[in-house]
Amino acid sequence: MSNIIEFFREMPRRKKLTLLLTSIIVIVLTILFFIFEKPIMRALAPVAEEIRDLKFGYLIIGGIIIASSIPPIPGYGSMIFICGFIYGFPLGFAPAYIFALLGASFSFFVCRSICLGYARKLTKKKSNFQKLALAIEEGGFKIIFLIRLSPFPFPWSNAFFGTIQTVSFWKFFLATALSLPKLLIYIFIGSRFRNLTEEMDSTSRTINYVTLAVGSVLLFFAAWYIYRKMNATVNAAAVKRLLQMEESGSLDRLDLSEIDSSEIYADELVVDEVNERGKLQ
Repeated sequence: MSNIIEFFREMPRRKKLTLLLTSIIVIVLTILFFIFEKPIMRALAPVAEEIRDLKFGYLIIGGIIIASSIPPIPGYGSMIFICGFIYGFPLGFAPAYIFALLGASFSFFVCRSICLGYARKLTKKKSNFQKLALAIEEGGFKIIFLIRLSPFPFPWSNAFFGTIQTVSFWKFFLATALSLPKLLIYIFIGSRFRNLTEEMDSTSRTINYVTLAVGSVLLFFAAWYIYRKMNATVNAAAVKRLLQMEESGSLDRLDLSEIDSSEIYADELVVDEVNERGKLQ
């Protein structure tokens, strides 16, 4: 718990406000859900049944997952939960895994070839991408895998890797394939919501609520832990790479456009990371 408090204190003010606002929204939506649970579930249950009974209903879900794997198209996270809601646990994992992997591959090729310029403009808004690119230069596949395993937004990381020429498709594909078992917990939570549509006694309903809450808490702490580990590893690799460039005299000639999608934060990144090398060491 102390690590979480320390992590919150170290966050920039803007991120603190964003986190607090997001938390308030989640709490309000959770309260509203429990107030209107029965009408919501009654409305969703027939739709889920209809899609599940369709011969190729999974292709509808899969098509949306693939399309939403390309930023800024929304819906990816919701569709993963819906796989659990419609097909249950663990059966919902198969379509979620297959179509998420296909969507990531499709997004990578689109951002690498067809829409490279557009993808670079999108990722310019994400200042941390410069640090990630330098870390990949130093750490290779390990960093790619950690980024894919972390709670980094899936569509945006697809676009990010697509804009880095030094990341091959097969490294990206393997890292994605190895990281996607993390979807199991999303499928489990979705299946718990599905159970709320069924008739059950008070004890069974209470157990379902408890398992839903435990799954959500585990998802939060797992995401937080992996993010912290990923961030520490990325910082160390990025600083090491910058110091190597500084020692070789190539830092002044660094062109981040060759390894990442934007140059607008380059000077700020170099100064910040070199200044923090003592902390990381």
